[in-house]
This record gives sequence, structure tokens and C-alpha cells, in this order.
Amino acid sequence: MKHRGMLLGLLSLLTIIAAIAVSRPVAAAADYTIDPYQMHIAVLKNGDADVTQAMTYRFDDDYHGVYNNQDLRGIKGGKLTGITTAFNGGKLTAARQSTAHTDNTYQVSYAGQNAKVKLYHRASDGDKLKVTYHYHLQGVITNYRDTAELNWRVIGSNWDVDLENVKVVIQLPATQVKQLQAWTHGSLDGYTKVDKAQGRVTMTLAENPSGTFVESHLLFPTSVTAANTNIKDEKRKAAVQKQEANLAEQANAKRKQKKQQAYGGFLAFIAVIVALGLGFWWWLWRHPANRYPHPIPANHFFDVPSVSPALAESLVDFKSPNTDALSGEILMAVSNHEITMVPVKDGRRETLKLTKLVPTVSNYFLQKCFMKIAKADSFTLLDLKKYGKHDKKGRLSKWFRTWQEQVDELAEPYQDAANVKLRQRTMLGTVGLTALISIAIGVGWTLNRTISLATTIIGLLAVLVLWIYTVRLYQHTDRNNEAGLIQVNEVGGFRRMLKDIGHFNTAEVGDLILWEQILPYAAAFGLAQKVANKLAVDFGTAALNDNFVVFYPIFYSNDFSGSIGDSLNDSISSAIQTSTSASSSSGGSGGFSGGSSGGFGGGSGGGAF
Repeated sequence: MKHRGMLLGLLSLLTIIAAIAVSRPVAAAADYTIDPYQMHIAVLKNGDADVTQAMTYRFDDDYHGVYNNQDLRGIKGGKLTGITTAFNGGKLTAARQSTAHTDNTYQVSYAGQNAKVKLYHRASDGDKLKVTYHYHLQGVITNYRDTAELNWRVIGSNWDVDLENVKVVIQLPATQVKQLQAWTHGSLDGYTKVDKAQGRVTMTLAENPSGTFVESHLLFPTSVTAANTNIKDEKRKAAVQKQEANLAEQANAKRKQKKQQAYGGFLAFIAVIVALGLGFWWWLWRHPANRYPHPIPANHFFDVPSVSPALAESLVDFKSPNTDALSGEILMAVSNHEITMVPVKDGRRETLKLTKLVPTVSNYFLQKCFMKIAKADSFTLLDLKKYGKHDKKGRLSKWFRTWQEQVDELAEPYQDAANVKLRQRTMLGTVGLTALISIAIGVGWTLNRTISLATTIIGLLAVLVLWIYTVRLYQHTDRNNEAGLIQVNEVGGFRRMLKDIGHFNTAEVGDLILWEQILPYAAAFGLAQKVANKLAVDFGTAALNDNFVVFYPIFYSNDFSGSIGDSLNDSISSAIQTSTSASSSSGGSGGFSGGSSGGFGGGSGGGAF
């Protein structure tokens, strides 16, 4: 108990790390995603723009349609020119404007300098809907004395969900625009590509979180939009370049700070892993395993075990006894004349009937069955199944667990509790350290190539050494004490003898009285019918009928076609299972900048309804 704190601390640390890894404000989850989101803006010579806004909705629930808002504030106006859709990968279909609210119809309103579009199209879980909006926006470019400017929040902050795989392309009406400059504001993880030869700016972003805008700020010669009538008689270029240089400097400072924090956190995390690893090694060094002499392995053991069938099965498998073991205990009760068990017919169905011969049977589960299920000290396996189906309070399960706990207590004197805890804590520590090292390797790959390679090589070597040590410790740390090792050796040899029973003559091993004592153990190991069939071959039916009185009706009755394993164990298992309890500063290619240059269109967005 006093050493559990270290392991609990390790688990607490893993929990904290997981919490930090996923920590970010989370809005109510929508039952759809938008992936990908693509936008193409064709700037015209008169300063207007034709905009194509394409997005693919992926639904996880039932929806009636989708909506889209295009903010027109800050420009000369605009209108929706059309919508096309493609449902579940089908062909593109033009939607029509209508008030019918039927599939592929839409309504558009222009209120408060906002084009609000509502597209009706029913969708359900697993459906995919690609929607493409076409807008014509007027006056998006302003021509100054020394430059033309586009300052636009191409993605507004009013989207209901994150936009995945974002790509925005702005195409100017000219090529070889040598004085083209572009800056993008938004997530610092985005990238802007300026292609002066093609007169094109491309912005890409893996994910744009809901409530976050992407703003594009372009400068280029006025000759590109020579027909533009939106003109201001003032100089603008130097002010924009100064503003954007300041924003880029701030963004780069944030990136640098973020990187420093990432490296510092990573080193601290590595230090924690090293400290935990050293602490783990120190704890193991201070707690060596208890050592015991091992008996000579018994391949086949022919003596009846000195422990009960359930305890024998529990010791050899090192776990709580199962329903096979309970079947063995019931056969032991038959052998000890505490109960009788005979084949009967309940209507047309064959079953086994159990009758109590003594006031109290020694098996707890069986005694409870006689108290709660039996009538006139008898019940059948069909009665047991029926009781389990209607046992909403889980009584059968509770009786079974209580019986298991009783057998577990009987197994404790044969086990080394300190060694068992050592094995458990070693495995817990190894799994915990492996998880932490795996996280460190994953984080290392987000930093740089040198750190990632070093972390991966060192981490994998550490994990390999750790698991080799753990496996070797498991192999040399006995769960049982000296008495337990002897008992497990004998019971294991006894079980192998029963499994290999087809290789020798059972009549030469012992008489039928001995096999009557052995059969309950065979049942506990799931081998009862196999042993019974071999006895019939080696001893003959007549000898079994005369000298195997207790078990002959169960295993060899002409009126009973089922096997003891199929009938007894399966009935108990079925009854218990059905028993339930209620319970860039230059304007060239580069990363996005933070802040904003005051562009129009910030209220744009959309979602589904």
C-alpha cells in the first residue's frame, strides 16, 4: 500500500498530459463537418470579383439543408448568381430559387448588407453534400495613386464548425505582376504562396477553427485593374507595407515564443520521464522478488489433488474459478452424497434434476439455488435458466461472485502476495513509461528532424530495454510460494494426464472408485465427457453400470442425449450471464500573420440546419 503512491502519481501525470494535449475551448459539437473548403476569387479589371465558394458537408445526423451568409459591408454591393450541388458523389445539379422548401431549392435575401442564402436538401447520417455558391461582388478593389489594394476577410468568423483542408485562390486579371505583394492574417499555421508570374495568390490551411477569420491583403499595380472606378486620390502603399511589417514582426515573435515554449515543455517532459524511470528502477531495486525452490516438473500426475476441484482450477490458471470449476464442485457434491443428479424430461426437453440429501450442502452457490429456486429440495437446470432470465436483481451473479471470492481466499495461502504485487506494479510502471515515451516520440516529430530522430532512436531503445527487463522479471518472479508451486506442479500434471487420457488405459491407472473421485476434477478442467467416454471404452458398459453407480445415470443414460459439459456447465453459464443487476513581412510567400488589416467581409459564415 505505501508504494502505491508512485504508481498513482504516474497515472495522474498521464491524465494531466492527456488533458493538456486536448485542452482548447470546445463548442457544442455539430453533427456534421465541412471538408474540404475551397474558394476561388477571380478579380476583374473593373475591380469587381467573381467568387466561387465550394464546400463539402459530411453529415452524422438528419438535416434539412444548409445556409451561407456573404457579408457585403465595405464594398459596393453584390449578389448570388447561382448554386450547384452534388449529393453523395453524384453529378453537379443546379439548384433553383423557390419557396417550396423541397430538395435543391433555395431562398436568398439581402438585408443589412448581407446576402443570406438558405439551401434546402435533406441529408442523413453518412450522406455527403457538395455545395458551390457563385457570387458577383462589386468594388472589392480600391485604386490609389501608387497602388491597388484588396483587403478582404475571405473567410468570415461566423462559421458554425471548423473548416477542414482550406484552400483560397485569388486570381488577378493579369500575369507577370512583378509588384504583387500579399499578406494573410489568421491562424499562424497557414501558408501563403505568391505567384507573380501567374498573378495569383494561394492560401492553404489544414484547419480553420469555427469563429476564426482568414483575411487577405494584396497590393499590386493599378494597371492590373485599370477599369476600376473605385479610386481614392491618395497614396497608400507605404502605410500598408509598414502596417504589414509590424503585423509580420508580431506574428514571427509569437512563432518564436511558441517554439521556445514547445522546446522548453518538451525538455521538461523528457526530464519527467527520466526522473520517473530512475524512480521506477530505484523502487524495483529496493523490492527484489522472493525466490523459492521449484519442484521437478511433473508431466503426468496420477494422484487425486489434495484440494477441491475449483481450487485446483483456480491455482493452475491463476484466476478466479469459472463455471467449469463450479460444475466440478457440483459433481463433487454428487460424489459426496450431498445431492443427487439424474436425467429427467421436462415436457419434451431433456435436463438434469438436482435433489438435496443433506440439510446444508457445502457449496455456497448450490446451497443458495436450493434455498431460492428449489421446490421440495429439488430443481432442474431448466429451472435454473428460467430463474436467470427473470433475475433482474442479479442474485445469481452475486451468488457466483461470492463463491468465487470464497475460493480466492482459499487460494491465498498458496500465493506470494508480495510477488504478485511486484509483477502488477512492474507491468503498470512499464506500460505507463511506454505511454510517456510514445508521447515524447510523437511530440519530437512536431519539432525538427534532428530532435525527432534522436527521440525516436533513444525512445525505442529505452522501450525495448524496459520490456526485456519486465519479461525477464515476470519469468523469474513466482506468483506462488513454495507450497503453491508444489500444488500447481501436481495439479498441472494431473490436468495434462486427463488431457492425454486417450494415450493410456484408464483401467490400469485405477479402479472405478478412484475415477469417481477424479471425474469432478475433469469437469472443473472442462474434460468430464472426454474422460467418461474413455472410461466406457476401457471398463465396458457392464462394469460401469455395476460399479460407477453415482455418475452412470448422468453420463451413460440411454434417455439422455446431452453431455455433462453441454448440459451442466452451459446451463450455469447461461443462467449467470442472463442474470443482471440494475445499474512574411515583405508580402511574398510565407506563413500567415496574426491580427487584422481591417478587411471587409468579416461577418461571412454558414452552417447547416
